[in-house]
Amino acid sequence: MKFKDFLSALKIEVKHVYLLAGAENYYIDRAREAILSRLFKSKSARNEGLTTLDCDNKIDLSEIINAVDTAPLFSDVNVVLVKNATLFKGKAVDEEKSSDKQIERLIDVLKNMLDTNYVIFTTNDAPDKRKKLYKTIEKLGTVLDAEPLRSYQLEEWLTDKLRSLNMTMDADARRYFNETAALMPEVSLGLLDNELDKVSLYVRSNRITRAELERVLASLPEISNFALIDAISDKNFGKAMRLFSMQNDDVKNLMITMALLVRQVRMLLRAKILMERGVKGKALGEPLGLNPFIAQKTGDASKKFSREALETAMIDLAEADYGLKTGRAGAELIERAMMRLLLS
Repeated sequence: MKFKDFLSALKIEVKHVYLLAGAENYYIDRAREAILSRLFKSKSARNEGLTTLDCDNKIDLSEIINAVDTAPLFSDVNVVLVKNATLFKGKAVDEEKSSDKQIERLIDVLKNMLDTNYVIFTTNDAPDKRKKLYKTIEKLGTVLDAEPLRSYQLEEWLTDKLRSLNMTMDADARRYFNETAALMPEVSLGLLDNELDKVSLYVRSNRITRAELERVLASLPEISNFALIDAISDKNFGKAMRLFSMQNDDVKNLMITMALLVRQVRMLLRAKILMERGVKGKALGEPLGLNPFIAQKTGDASKKFSREALETAMIDLAEADYGLKTGRAGAELIERAMMRLLLS
């Protein structure tokens, strides 16, 4: 179940067992808090009724079973939060450590839980849906699919976030936000959520402008590199080299710059190949995994480079990446790769 549907279902009924699974902690954290808010009326009630077991601390399965099967003592409910649960991975991870009898015992406990008892499993791993334990939870309770969003899927999330802030965003700011998010190797909703919260504190009205958005986002390394990537896409040699000289002050920042450069060159190359096959304009969005507007812009930018130049740039950047990670080279290899691409 996706996050929005999950929240809607939670408003109707609180299940006794949940599995919150996926790589996007933003969804897992909010889903967990939404469940706990329904079960506990106050912080003191939560302190008395919530038991947290972290599987990263080598919790034995018997401890989970005992906690879930225990009646509440000082609270109206007994809620067990099992963090980083390994029970839903492949056989090699959990079933070598836990006997089939223990797994069956846990399943039996889940099927016969007291009305006062609840359990929430969380994991950043993709669960094995073939496992009996997974199927049991899916039948008895609710499973949240907390997979990360792609940049082209952000529109609905952004609209909901702005609504929660009671704010709007002008067209130029929204376009800047989408272009910025598209540069991230992986969209981090937690990061974007925090930054929009900051923006809301600075704006003078309930309408966010591009200038106000840039003022906050520009401090992020991923975002400060946006202008560099944009200059490369425009094939603006002078501006690109000037911006790069401002970004190579330390190895950590160079690694971020490298990742963004590789991603952008790969996108330009993929766009060029797709266009050669007849895929053009906003239709590039789905195969590139980008917002249709951003994809069209990427396609237009790819026309400024030959396919050979982009392929050579990928090789150059791979060499630069290896040199950077092994300590055999620094910014000079990235700079050389950029120069060859921009002057091609």
